[in-house]
Amino acid sequence: MKETASSKINRNSHAYIIATPDEKARERAALELACSFICGSGKAAPCMECRECREVLAGFHPDVTEIGRKTDDKGKTKRDIQIDQIRQMASDAYVRPQQADKKVYIIKDAGFMNDAAQNAALKILEEPPAYAVFILCADSAEKLLATIRSRCVTLYSAGEAPGEESELALEYIALTVKKKHTELCAFFGKCESMDNEQAASFIASVKFCLNNIITLKKNYAELSRGEAVRLLKLCDRAQEYMRLNVGAKQIFGMLCVLTA
Repeated sequence: MKETASSKINRNSHAYIIATPDEKARERAALELACSFICGSGKAAPCMECRECREVLAGFHPDVTEIGRKTDDKGKTKRDIQIDQIRQMASDAYVRPQQADKKVYIIKDAGFMNDAAQNAALKILEEPPAYAVFILCADSAEKLLATIRSRCVTLYSAGEAPGEESELALEYIALTVKKKHTELCAFFGKCESMDNEQAASFIASVKFCLNNIITLKKNYAELSRGEAVRLLKLCDRAQEYMRLNVGAKQIFGMLCVLTA
């Protein structure tokens, strides 16, 4: 069977969080991520031009579903995303895709899920069908249960520096691909002299590159998308430690041990 772009991502994360106060930016990012799973061009990155991508961007691809707050009979937006909406999503997730290899669910304003809805979402996130992908959009990831966040890859975070490519980030990714622990140890040995601000900038740069790989915008050193997902979770943990005032030396020690 010919390997397609969508078949290459089957082993990667099934759930993502896109968190930023910019509503248009997070919804655009969600649609672009959805295209990376649905694109029919067979290219390494979503073309954004094929019939499948155009249908996703226009909002009517049969295998991409958007869930948001409903309106009442007066046209006013309801306060919460209700549990019945999430249960309906979960039920639909077990129906195989109509056209693509994946079914993608975009939960807009996921932070407005009430507690019951979040707990219902947690169940499907814990045991999803292999072909289902969930993208949760929120102005802040902190509005989601910690148990939900732990099952998702956070691509963007509210208030997080956007990051950019750096030589150090690219060197780290290249060493990761080589899988040579001694070289990684030497690399992080050099990094231990960084202060916390420099360390935060390095991690943001690494995450920027990993986001590019996950969203299929760019590749670095042939790092696989699945490995990028794993490293992004590791960077999330490093940033959480930094928020707890753990020193850069200890954080780089953790990265050195867990990267290989």
